[in-house]
Amino acid sequence: MERPGERPPVEAVAACRRLILLLLPPASSQRRSLLYLGLLVALFAYLTFARVHESSTSFHLLRDQIRDWRIALGSFSALPLIGPQSTAGGSSLGPIYYWVLWAARSLVGPWTSNLPHGGAYGIALLQGGADLFLLDTIRRRTGSIWVALAAVLLVSTNPHELAMSSTIWNPAVSVAFVKLAIASRLRHDDASLWWTAATTACAWFAVQAHSAAIFVAIPVTASYVVADLLAGRVRRSLEQVRAIVEVIVLLQIPFLLSALTQSSEVLPSRAIAGASDLLTGDGLRWRASFSALAQTLASILFAPWAMLKTSTAVLTLCVLVTAIRARRDVGLLSATIAPLVAAVAGLALWQGTYDSYWYVPFAPSAAITVALALTWWRPSMIGALIVFALLVAQPSRLAASHFEYRMREYGPLLRGTERIVKTTKVLRRLETTFPMPPFSDETFLFGVLGGQLRDDAEFDAVIDEQGDVQFTRVSR
Repeated sequence: MERPGERPPVEAVAACRRLILLLLPPASSQRRSLLYLGLLVALFAYLTFARVHESSTSFHLLRDQIRDWRIALGSFSALPLIGPQSTAGGSSLGPIYYWVLWAARSLVGPWTSNLPHGGAYGIALLQGGADLFLLDTIRRRTGSIWVALAAVLLVSTNPHELAMSSTIWNPAVSVAFVKLAIASRLRHDDASLWWTAATTACAWFAVQAHSAAIFVAIPVTASYVVADLLAGRVRRSLEQVRAIVEVIVLLQIPFLLSALTQSSEVLPSRAIAGASDLLTGDGLRWRASFSALAQTLASILFAPWAMLKTSTAVLTLCVLVTAIRARRDVGLLSATIAPLVAAVAGLALWQGTYDSYWYVPFAPSAAITVALALTWWRPSMIGALIVFALLVAQPSRLAASHFEYRMREYGPLLRGTERIVKTTKVLRRLETTFPMPPFSDETFLFGVLGGQLRDDAEFDAVIDEQGDVQFTRVSR
């Protein structure tokens, strides 16, 4: 009789096997399956590299990143019940961003001495997993690996997203959950309520991370109800509504607790004020909203091709073509055209300026829209050409990503701080010979690595541009 522990964990092995089979295509041969699995591994490795490349030497360490990483360094029970401050006023609608950041610090932090760029590594891994799920779902949906690769490479290697993923910032987390929500919705058209719940959870986590994702979450989740109503399944549609509402209410419990117990403002006051301005006669800004969305998404997706990224005509034409191609497919419309239309309508209420990072959650929908439109005729051939063009553009896209959300001072500051803590963990003063960016703090890394600043310390230290350190003994 075998003792406990001698038998292999059958359930775990079976679960891993099911997971692998879920990712593998319906292969005609074992070799083809292995090639596909190799492609997934290679793509994951490349996208992770592209996102975190040079992050340890140019991490964007400003006020928000310092605040968020301080929170992530604490215990899970001490995490806020709400998200970071929102441009729309108040705070983001839930704590998922801090949960992800805390998980990154717990899993990746030990490998990076709990330094803040470890948070970027964690977010990059989440993004990579979402990319693979989206890739496999589009492949299954369209029947072409080339169309799937074209869509995923178009959105996931654009310089704006790569730059955002090289630091810790809530829009990058939102994009990852948008991809997961879209992939979950497109995976099955007539699935169980558990798929509805999973899609709703991913979509609402995206909203909690970045409020602009509400224009993706509404059409994606509502499409389950619409599809059932169009099919005459009224009872089923009511069950879908119940599942969606229950998931959202459950996920909003932390936010509601914070709103009831905290004195700080949590509601989107600026957004509410902007909407109320309509009553005073300012009116909806349809043209400005459409122009901002089209121009921003074109510049995000089509960089570095100057002719494409400054023109909204290509994106607009692709929207029209995909609308015709997917006109009878509620699920596909909800993941592509509907979020863009909802964003234009919703942001037409806004009376202020439009920031480019608001539109990042819509990039996955726009990328799939473009890929579907361009591959209407001969999908595999055109898709392969798009993939080839994107591969050729990778050096330029990677280089362009280093001009946004980067702080070159981080490299020498980190090297110098590591040299200091090898000598002493107590200083009176820590300075740099080079100017630090506004809202940064040259002493933060010293504290993360266990250092202390005390008036009774024996040394001051100065870090130069190469990361070398000059110690000065304090005279008493």
